[in-house]
Amino acid sequence: MSAAVPDDRPEPALVRAAGADESLGPRLQAWRERLEGAGTPCAAVALHGQTEASRVPFPAELGSDVAAVWTNLLARVNAEQGVALERCNVTTVQGKGGVPHLVMAAHFGYGQGQTAVVGLCLPPPHSERTVRAVLLALASLQWSLTEHHHTALLQTARLLEVLGHVASQEGAHAAAQEWVNRTAVWARECLAGTPGENAGLGLALFEVRYGRPRWWVGSDTAWAQKAAPAVLEATEQASRAVASLDEVHAAGWCAVPALAQGRATAVLVVRQGEGGSSDEVLRVLRSSLSLVEPLLREWRLAERPLWHHGWDASVHAVRQLTRAEEHGHLRWKLGAAAALLSAVVLLAIPFDERVSAPLSIEGQTRQLATAPFDGFVAEVFARPGERVQRGQQLLALETRELKVEKAKHLSDHEQAAGKLRQAMAEHDAAAAALASAQVQQAQAQLDLIENKLARAVVLAPLDGLVVSGDWAQQIGAPLEVGKQLFEIAAVDRYRVALHVADSDIARVRPGQAGELRLAGSPHRSYPFRVSLVTATASVHEGANGFRVEADWQGPVPSLSPGMQGVGKVTVGRANLMTIWMRSSIDWLRMKWWTWWW
Repeated sequence: MSAAVPDDRPEPALVRAAGADESLGPRLQAWRERLEGAGTPCAAVALHGQTEASRVPFPAELGSDVAAVWTNLLARVNAEQGVALERCNVTTVQGKGGVPHLVMAAHFGYGQGQTAVVGLCLPPPHSERTVRAVLLALASLQWSLTEHHHTALLQTARLLEVLGHVASQEGAHAAAQEWVNRTAVWARECLAGTPGENAGLGLALFEVRYGRPRWWVGSDTAWAQKAAPAVLEATEQASRAVASLDEVHAAGWCAVPALAQGRATAVLVVRQGEGGSSDEVLRVLRSSLSLVEPLLREWRLAERPLWHHGWDASVHAVRQLTRAEEHGHLRWKLGAAAALLSAVVLLAIPFDERVSAPLSIEGQTRQLATAPFDGFVAEVFARPGERVQRGQQLLALETRELKVEKAKHLSDHEQAAGKLRQAMAEHDAAAAALASAQVQQAQAQLDLIENKLARAVVLAPLDGLVVSGDWAQQIGAPLEVGKQLFEIAAVDRYRVALHVADSDIARVRPGQAGELRLAGSPHRSYPFRVSLVTATASVHEGANGFRVEADWQGPVPSLSPGMQGVGKVTVGRANLMTIWMRSSIDWLRMKWWTWWW
């Protein structure tokens, strides 16, 4: 007596258990039907996959013993032990007694490393032939699944090949033409085994702009007339697909839309052959379209003009700012507020505009001590950096030759005086006149020598600091009359000398205030006021500029003439953008004037 099992077999649940592989459930159901057709009845089938969605237990109507045995078999079966068997009682339809059934669990693999365990509840009679039949059927199931995934891998490789050819093109239109031609060839190959079906098959790709499809490219067609009947009919099918956001099938036509964020971005219109298009062809077209269309869309958007990109960015920013939803829009609003605040600071608030220039400290009163006559350095009494008093000895010249010359002229003077006395005693007027002239000449030479001897020692012309003139290592060096020996600068008042670049000199005027910092005290600022803008140009560190003099304002610290620093002159008020961009704008103006005129 055979056991009665429930009639509501779990085929629908088994089909839904396909998970990510939609072919697994139907193939399992077909395998069970072939098993029963071969004379091996099956009371129920269970499936235990790697995910919860692919796990279907035995029906509860078979009793708790079946569930317990199934759990035990799942723990025993694995890749090494591929099959496990165990007997148990199955409740009859009347709910009385139990009929011994054979519960069988078989481990099998399919796809890319995926495994599952299929369970069968076999009613009596049981024999070795039944087990062999089940194992043979299981081998055919595994072969079928492996063959299916091998076909899927070939299709994936073909898709990647098409994508590689598309990506190697130089523009979006050429890439779209390449894709639609190769996809059409692929679709015709799929229909090659069915006579007549691939005749007349063609593809047309429409791009969707502002909700309206526009002809872009067609297979085996470099150019199409928009008013042609075939183009108009294809456009009608594409419009229907855009409106419905779903595939549209009509007599001899099929329109497949590509969707992104709930709207159609492109439509592939298929002109079918005499026998229509098979499911395999449509699957190939859908896969190829979903893979390549995002690339073509982004490529097409990237080729738009620059002003179009700017307009889209502006519209997107306005939408983000005006939308009331949260989800990140607060960041946009905070960014806009920060940008507005930055614009106000950069453009609306005036700041002091200042011109920077290197400077040096000079004494307001400066005098030079020069060589009084040609001679040689005999002795040095002062060096740069020393403070001196007015009349203090700075340098002495060699006077030995002057003293010898003085003795000679003194002897000549005495001889001329003797001649004068003799001529006057003899009342010789002519001789007296000549002797008188010689006396005067000798006296003049003596006075000149005395004057040189009096000036042989160079004295300080004023109280101050010796700025230049180091002769301590040049004893005996020859000097020319008028040669600069020392520079003395007064230390009671100072002057600031700035070197302003010629690009900024037009904005510097007398009376403007400024601040300076010295290299010796960079932590403190000192005020000054411009007193004179000279027309004297000079080069400082490779930059051409003009000398600008300024008066020190406020208390004078302990300074030394010659100290270096940096000064900034306030030349007006302007916004930060103008201040930062002035040099660049001036440079562009000069270049533009040079190139244009």
